[in-house]
Amino acid sequence: MSRIPQHPEQDPYPVSALYMSQLDHESLYSNTELRGAIAQTVSEVGGPDALGRRYAEALRQAAARGGEMSEVRRRWALRMAEDLVHDRTGETHPPAGRPAAGLGAASLRGVS
Repeated sequence: MSRIPQHPEQDPYPVSALYMSQLDHESLYSNTELRGAIAQTVSEVGGPDALGRRYAEALRQAAARGGEMSEVRRRWALRMAEDLVHDRTGETHPPAGRPAAGLGAASLRGVS
């Protein structure tokens, strides 16, 4: 996962799950929160196969609407999944992610 796949259908399921999750891609989350969101999303959509189909459909719909925000979210999901690959300990660490330009501490949130 060290390089960005050129085609979204090559994205690993953690990327698909983060993209489809309820997380705000402009906020910071701990690796534990990211892992929890992946597990919850996979469970909610009915497993990895269903996730892949729903992800592909979501990307097609976003592209039809001019998916600039979709690409921003996909790049975020790719970065977060990459961060998780490098942290295989499962321990709680400082938040993974990068704050969006202009965001202050008040806009950072976690998953409830």
